[in-house]
Amino acid sequence: MNNMDQQIILLHGLGRSPRSMRKIELALKKQGYRVLNAGYNGITNNFEQILSQLLNKIKPWINPDIPVHFVGHSFGGILIRGILAQKHPWKLGRCVMLGTPNKGTSIASYVVSHGFLKYFTPKITRDLVPDSELIKNLPEPHIETGIIAGSKEYNPIIPVSWFYKIATNGAPGDGVVEVSNTECRNMSDFILLPLHHSFMMWDSPLIKQIIHFLQNGCFIHPDKD
Repeated sequence: MNNMDQQIILLHGLGRSPRSMRKIELALKKQGYRVLNAGYNGITNNFEQILSQLLNKIKPWINPDIPVHFVGHSFGGILIRGILAQKHPWKLGRCVMLGTPNKGTSIASYVVSHGFLKYFTPKITRDLVPDSELIKNLPEPHIETGIIAGSKEYNPIIPVSWFYKIATNGAPGDGVVEVSNTECRNMSDFILLPLHHSFMMWDSPLIKQIIHFLQNGCFIHPDKD
């Protein structure tokens, strides 16, 4: 199938904007895909409000006659799960999640329970703690899904990574989400890259992996035959 006969919805992470997905957007357009780099208000809205806002943007844009793929960074992947749970009559393609806290993240638990930090976190953060009602009840994607996780735990200019090790008891992760918490039970493929959560969307090798998965349903694993 020609890439021009396919469409992709990009969803940024919490506290970010479509600009954070711009490099991915340009790379996908260069490949011939039709791309919607969608924004949403994740600061004051709850999950249902964010999802409703997104669907109002997505529904008029989608061409129901060609496959639609999804790429989400961090909370953007949770929103993909919310969109797919609505069971819209679209031709569904594949999905790639980047550092998505599919099982929640201990960082969320830490910030909502520690003093002044909870006053500087979006309302939705409470839904991203492990075993929250949202995390427990939101269906996992029912389409081919590739998970990309990062392994760079610390970046001096990202405050949340300063206390990552304390919040997670030293669990491997990308400075925001533990590697093990990015996984889905029914994921089609998984790859770990040496990237920090906040900057992975701008990494050229990661973008190459996104394109490869959307086209082939798997990542490039150099260490495998």
